[in-house]
Amino acid sequence: MAAGNAGLQTGTARRRRATRRRFFLPAILFAASVVGFGCGGDGAAPTTPEPPEPAPPLDVPFGFTDLEEGEGPEVEDGWLLAIAYTGWLYDDSAPDNKGSEFISVAEEDPDSFRFGVGQVIPGIDRGVAGMRVGGRRRIVVPPDMGFGAQGNNLVPGNATLVFEVVLVAGAEVPFETIDLQVGSGEEAENGDSLSMAYHGWVYDLLAPDNKGDTFDSTTAENPFDFTLGVGAVIVGWDLGIVGMRVGGRRRIVIPHELAYGAAGRQPRIPPYATLLFEVELLAVE
Repeated sequence: MAAGNAGLQTGTARRRRATRRRFFLPAILFAASVVGFGCGGDGAAPTTPEPPEPAPPLDVPFGFTDLEEGEGPEVEDGWLLAIAYTGWLYDDSAPDNKGSEFISVAEEDPDSFRFGVGQVIPGIDRGVAGMRVGGRRRIVVPPDMGFGAQGNNLVPGNATLVFEVVLVAGAEVPFETIDLQVGSGEEAENGDSLSMAYHGWVYDLLAPDNKGDTFDSTTAENPFDFTLGVGAVIVGWDLGIVGMRVGGRRRIVIPHELAYGAAGRQPRIPPYATLLFEVELLAVE
């Protein structure tokens, strides 16, 4: 496989829910834009009006209320979580303070994030702390724990938000290797040149066998060649393949810190993604 291999090199189909999942990320604030295509005239681009100044923030503190206690395990830092949620702009005059709804994600198609690592806005990270799987919670998020004075294309500046969140699933997902078939050939050691076939998925708590979206694959007819243990591939591969024998197949679960970390590798591998591989060792040189 060429050096630009999307799944492994340390150096395209978009994920089904990438844009919606990105909504919570603190480092990404959507900016509204208007692109105009004029007819005739001098060809000058139309001007975009300046956005209005944000309203002053409300004096509403962060808080949460359990609407339904879950019966599953309590979340812990670093766990991979799947949540369904609806978000409203906080409105003093509306029933339950639920003003305009700006986003909704169903339990049948939840979003995933890693808890306690800063992947989501602080109000969500703090708000789901102590929840148990199956629980439902109302969370009030002031702007300093949400999208601040800037807001984004869904949320105005200085907006206080109301969320109702359902914790659909949650689990610790550590680094793991499982031999699916033990090979009978030469054993792979650091410094060896290896030839591999593999399939890579984004780990999904709710997908069959945890196989979410495919992001890369190779075959025995078009193998991926690399040197083991010299940093030519992600750390999880260097750790996960050592000890395999030619002819063997192995399942490797790789947390984000041993893969592409907080940045991910867009568009196929989102930030903080845990990865799942099934690999086959074809040859050792």
